[in-house]
Amino acid sequence: MSKIFLETKVPGIAKTYEFSVDSVMTVGTVKKEMIDQISAVENRTVFPDPGKVLVCSIDMGGLLQDSETLGSIGIKSGGQIMLI
Repeated sequence: MSKIFLETKVPGIAKTYEFSVDSVMTVGTVKKEMIDQISAVENRTVFPDPGKVLVCSIDMGGLLQDSETLGSIGIKSGGQIMLI
């Protein structure tokens, strides 16, 4: 297990956040944690329906599936993702 540092863009509110996650985490778990933490920081509900939020890798140019682990799909430290 290794730490991955990600830059996460949220175009819906025009903000960028930085997160530290483990390479063995699934995209779905990371997405849920990011949504919870962003909502806490912003002190409001940023994503009204978290089940419909998509995770896109800016570096890889595509959508990530919730069941995939970050390390297995090649997400590396310094990577950029987007929550849409």
